[in-house]
Amino acid sequence: MFSTESKTRGRILLIDDDQNVAKVVKKFLERVGHSVDTAASGEEGIRLIGGNQYDMVITDIYLPGMDGMAVLDKIKSINPELDIVVITGYGSIESAVSFMKAGAIDYISKPINLEHLDIVIRKTLERKELIKAARERDIYFRMSLTDALTGMFNHKYFQDSLEREILYCRRKTESLTIMMADIDGFKAVNDDFGHQAGDMVLQKISMNILKACRSHDTVSRYGGEEFGIILPETGVEKSMRVAERMLNVVGSQSYPPVNRPITISIGIASFPEHAYDREELIQKADLALYHSKGKGRNRFTVYDGSLEPDIRH
Repeated sequence: MFSTESKTRGRILLIDDDQNVAKVVKKFLERVGHSVDTAASGEEGIRLIGGNQYDMVITDIYLPGMDGMAVLDKIKSINPELDIVVITGYGSIESAVSFMKAGAIDYISKPINLEHLDIVIRKTLERKELIKAARERDIYFRMSLTDALTGMFNHKYFQDSLEREILYCRRKTESLTIMMADIDGFKAVNDDFGHQAGDMVLQKISMNILKACRSHDTVSRYGGEEFGIILPETGVEKSMRVAERMLNVVGSQSYPPVNRPITISIGIASFPEHAYDREELIQKADLALYHSKGKGRNRFTVYDGSLEPDIRH
């Protein structure tokens, strides 16, 4: 018999109409550190599941009234992620296999070997912890790549993605285009209507930019009120159509509480036509963006070499 507590503890529901078995198993599980509720029927177990949070359920296959398979189906309909271990008697492996095909994670046989039971529970709870940790890592990873305000990808993701896309295009001798877009007069929006209104404008414009782009384009908040868009396997001509659509979508919308038109300006540069590496490509798109600003805003400009002398002075 065990005297030490399990390293991984859980809250467990035990469903078994054999009160002697339930009493022995409950006592054992509590001694090794788990919290245990018991139910003598499937109906009672379902009621407990509806009002409590359990880490796992251990249920006998043979129950009065609502049998084990019906209990399993009902549990999965309530909480598909709840782990279920079934108890089978008389060495009925076939029954246990059918339950596992229906969603049970493991089985134990009667008479119950407490050492085996401890191993099954510990592995089940450890698996649950590993899944939880993996999901948390995934969430944190996604958070590290997205902008909290707009939900778009962030500056880092834009830079990393552009580097990858350029490497791919070099190998495949493909082209790609980037656009740098900036909200026109955004400082005045914050000054006149407040930063909360400015945040609302940023969020809505972000959605409108996403609507105007294609599903395979990468759209990021580059910083402040500036956005970076990567258009893979896209030359200048196609990118101009995307830019026109973006100007129309953004400019045709209202942005309450701001009671004035909101527009964007766009700069376009293409690989390898205008630049052959990430830093230079961004620089050329920025130069085109500044040219759009200088020429009256609410427009796009495709980079060409004549822009640089005007911008530098």
